[in-house]
Amino acid sequence: MAGVSTAPATFPMSLDKPATVVVKRPAKNETGNGEEQEEVLVIEGIEVNKDEFVKFDVFINDEDEEVASSAGPEKTEFAGSFVNVPRKKREDGGDGGGKVIKTRLRIGISELLEGLGVKDDDEHVVVKLVPKCDNVHVLIGGVKIEIE
Repeated sequence: MAGVSTAPATFPMSLDKPATVVVKRPAKNETGNGEEQEEVLVIEGIEVNKDEFVKFDVFINDEDEEVASSAGPEKTEFAGSFVNVPRKKREDGGDGGGKVIKTRLRIGISELLEGLGVKDDDEHVVVKLVPKCDNVHVLIGGVKIEIE
């Protein structure tokens, strides 16, 4: 199994180096009106210091391709980035709250999965989080996929 750990990720996780998470895909419900359902990758409980520049990239791969020894970067797709831009202190001396903020990132991934050749019956995808800044505080509370 090249590159994928079979041990489940434990959350919250510190994002001080690239992290790979196998994420279960929810079952799609059939709608009678022919509407497409969007799969949305949700990275929740992102904790960062509000006065630090933080960036991490998100990549997705089909679990079957990641496990295969011949899989390479050509089968991985860039899904998006999370960026925190430092806040300026207010002129009245207040900083608008505590130093740590908690937020989430939502990325529509249906077209991306289709481009990778991920089939509806594939139960998992591999999500890789790659930090782009050194020595910053980043905690990830969880990673999941929702249907909208």
